[in-house]
Amino acid sequence: MQSDSPERLDVLLLLGSVQLRGSSNRALALADRLLARRVGLKIVSTEPVREPSQAWGKIDKRVSRYLHFSLLGRIACQFLATDLQETPPDLIDIQHRSLHAAGSWLARRLERPYVVTVHDYLRDRERFIVDRDWCRGVIAVSESVRSELLDRTHLSPDQVVVIPTGVFLPPDTEFCPPFEPGHFPVIGTAGPLEAGKGLTHFLKAAARVLSKYPQTMFLIAGSGPEEQTLRRMAEDLKISHAVSILPNLLDFDAALRAMDLFVLPALKQGLGSIMLDAMAHGLPVIATDSGGVFSVVIDGTTGLLVPPSDDVALAERMEYLLAHPAEAQQLGAAARQHIMQHFQLDQMVTTIIDLYRKTAVDARSRG
Repeated sequence: MQSDSPERLDVLLLLGSVQLRGSSNRALALADRLLARRVGLKIVSTEPVREPSQAWGKIDKRVSRYLHFSLLGRIACQFLATDLQETPPDLIDIQHRSLHAAGSWLARRLERPYVVTVHDYLRDRERFIVDRDWCRGVIAVSESVRSELLDRTHLSPDQVVVIPTGVFLPPDTEFCPPFEPGHFPVIGTAGPLEAGKGLTHFLKAAARVLSKYPQTMFLIAGSGPEEQTLRRMAEDLKISHAVSILPNLLDFDAALRAMDLFVLPALKQGLGSIMLDAMAHGLPVIATDSGGVFSVVIDGTTGLLVPPSDDVALAERMEYLLAHPAEAQQLGAAARQHIMQHFQLDQMVTTIIDLYRKTAVDARSRG
């Protein structure tokens, strides 16, 4: 008798760097969920992986530090292809376009299809050309990212599919409503400390807020090249006493639990995975109205929107929610409900596995 259960898939997951940022969190969460879905995994990263669960002991994990570099990357790929030649995967999932050159080379060498995920926008003059023979799909995390890819590349609309990031939804008992009486309010943000994240505008807005609400605390969770610049700026603005920067975190969960309000001040954002986590925790959010944020934050319903780089408008929105804590709690509850309906982790994983299976079936039929 034949089984109706789906055939097992073997996937090579190219994670690249596993820094504490939204794209890395998405990749780690995906890998963790795939283990329970009849998907065999081999993982290659450019640095050791932080293992989110004990199940990772079953995964074939390899570190290949030079995949990003052209000459050394070619050598690293040749070694990797030799190791995989006897038992090649059914497909390759390239989790970030920075590894696209290495991943597409492996696909050609192993004669296996691949998919690649694009989390954000192409840099100025950046070219992104997929292998016509082996690429079976480009995953964009938002409609905004997809639109830009179609505008700036030769990709056809049927090649690019939108699969938004899904996040874990904490139980109702694991979070407290924002702005509870009896403690100083905490306004925070989290993610890589990079110039494009708009964190200087966050600090300028914080200075304005503190002039009216001096007991407010501000939290920046994350690490990156802008850390010292932000610390100096807090000193120059004379607000360092009210600003905490936490760079050495294993994850953002504890930081989010300490916040009453989450702010995404990015100048341009593909989606905002850490903002999704904040919303899943029931936090009200203020975000810049650019990029993929529109697909998550409905102004006045699931959060508040401000123009990018506008620290005055950002401060006014912060002050409004500080003055209206009941409305802030309503926004947080609506945000959590929105995540529950549209951005759950298992929804993302199911959609990606469906793409995997279609890709593998198509490859077998062509073979």
